[in-house]
Amino acid sequence: MKVLCRVLQADEVEQEITQRDQFNTDEVNLVATLVRESHQNSVDARAKGNDGPVRTAIRVVHPDETSRPYFEQLFKDLQPHLKASQIDTTGIDFGAPRLLIVEDFGTTGLIGDFTKKSDHGPFNNFWRRIGRSEKGGGKGGRWGLGKLVFSSASQIHTFFGLTVREGELSKQWLMGQAVLSTRQLGGEEYAPHVFFAEPGAGGLQLPTSDRTDIAAFERATRISREGRPGLSIAIPFVREEITLEKLVPDVLRNYFFPILTDRLAVQVGDQLIDASTFDRVAAQHKWSDSASSDQIVRFIREIRSARSLAPDVQLGDGWTSDMGNSLPSNRLEALRHKLAVDGQLVRVRAPITLKHRVDGMLATHIDLYLKKTSDQSKGSALYVRGQITVPDESRYFTPRQTLAALVASDDAIVSFLGDAENPAHTRWNGKAEKLRNWTAATTRLNEIRHSLGRLQALLLQAVESVEKEALRDLFSLEDEAATPSRNPKPTPPKPSPPVPPLPRSHPVFTISESSGGFAVRSTAAASSAEYPLSIRVRVAYDVLRGDPFRKFSEHDFQLGKKGVNLTVTEGTSLSVASPNEVELECFAHPFALTCTGLDPRRDIVVVATRNAA
Repeated sequence: MKVLCRVLQADEVEQEITQRDQFNTDEVNLVATLVRESHQNSVDARAKGNDGPVRTAIRVVHPDETSRPYFEQLFKDLQPHLKASQIDTTGIDFGAPRLLIVEDFGTTGLIGDFTKKSDHGPFNNFWRRIGRSEKGGGKGGRWGLGKLVFSSASQIHTFFGLTVREGELSKQWLMGQAVLSTRQLGGEEYAPHVFFAEPGAGGLQLPTSDRTDIAAFERATRISREGRPGLSIAIPFVREEITLEKLVPDVLRNYFFPILTDRLAVQVGDQLIDASTFDRVAAQHKWSDSASSDQIVRFIREIRSARSLAPDVQLGDGWTSDMGNSLPSNRLEALRHKLAVDGQLVRVRAPITLKHRVDGMLATHIDLYLKKTSDQSKGSALYVRGQITVPDESRYFTPRQTLAALVASDDAIVSFLGDAENPAHTRWNGKAEKLRNWTAATTRLNEIRHSLGRLQALLLQAVESVEKEALRDLFSLEDEAATPSRNPKPTPPKPSPPVPPLPRSHPVFTISESSGGFAVRSTAAASSAEYPLSIRVRVAYDVLRGDPFRKFSEHDFQLGKKGVNLTVTEGTSLSVASPNEVELECFAHPFALTCTGLDPRRDIVVVATRNAA
């Protein structure tokens, strides 16, 4: 292999590689990002014939002295470029790199025609594209930035890849890359990317398949693919904060779902983390800050079993505006009892219709799981897209001693949510650039991310049950049959006449919640009401203390303005009395007022009163 650098031409725009900052932040550190990105690539590259888990192996290698001449020669021509990029190499012994090796098995390897830059296969996407990805559908990656984490993990921003490709098991292909800054050297200005490769036609960088070169690399790095398809990454001079001990908790934390569902197995040093060993390894590491880890493990195992069964119930198409009315009342009470009284796992399927600007209307769904915690622990929420957990989305769910999971596995919903993810795949963004391919994307995303919370609120309402001995310790009488009375029994009082039942009121309208809004709708009783009806509706964001209406500010929102939309049915007039108050005049049944555009992250208080005639 040779060190290949490209001289910038006079008509090129200089471009620095600044995206690496997105993989080492206050929220997600480099260790966690390395685990997330490397394993996401491996899960995405699963071979079609692999019905078992994708297997990965992570280890640290300290080469012996016999490999010193190889590494000194390998990095010799790179060192001037490192210095020109102002990379501090003080104390680095280029003959003795500490190597982090990350390998996967049961995958396709980097397939594709690497002799053509126009090819859109995994090889070109991995080595030759930044900020662009050909992944879609059920794949995890979207941004084409994940491979930057490998160079970011190296003190000299360098990594190597050895691949055996599905369909050509007798060949191995080796290539390397350093991601530096634009730099001046010897009177020339160089582009950021440096390749360890063979020169091809037109300056195209090609991997080497030379057996001698690859054998020397394998001896020095202690890599041996032995004809097994997949990819082996070698990161030289791996940063000191990246250790096997720190990697284990992040494997548990970020990939527990595919591991416990037998889709992934990870070997970290001499420690195997798979579905059978997860409990034991998890008990040795702190990996969950919410519910106890053993409860989460049992919860995920129950989800795994339940996924092969039909859901308890499928919501109706109108669940996004009124979840309670989207299923029969008898099914609602049965679900409440199953969750709150029986303590069993509840699985609800929520259908969603998406509209893609190219593919048109797509019918898809998400699966929602709820289970009460077995003790007083806080609980936890899991948001899973395909095989990727999206940890920051749990902020949209209040655990309330509940274990919850939103699982998106259908290709259409996985594709939609993938387009909403940030580069680190830790949260969804309703304003993501890629969501422009979808109609009403922000609304759909808000409905999805709040679905768990709305289901929890619906099912954890009071469940009626009879407990005959609930007050036995407070109100108890001595057994008169066991203790003879010395005094004669008093004459029992005459029974009072029965109290006639109070007439039951039938409201003519109801208030229902929706994501970012509410609705006031007429009931069946409104068909016999006298018209016109005058209804006053007041709205405010809830507060921790005090009266929410007294603390309302027009800076919170203004009904009918600044994105807060009000719509009424035909035969109903609307007038805005103040920024948080409207008056309805209803002239016939049915009637309805719908409000959208309020902050979906805040609780809303709505009071509707019928004005006197």
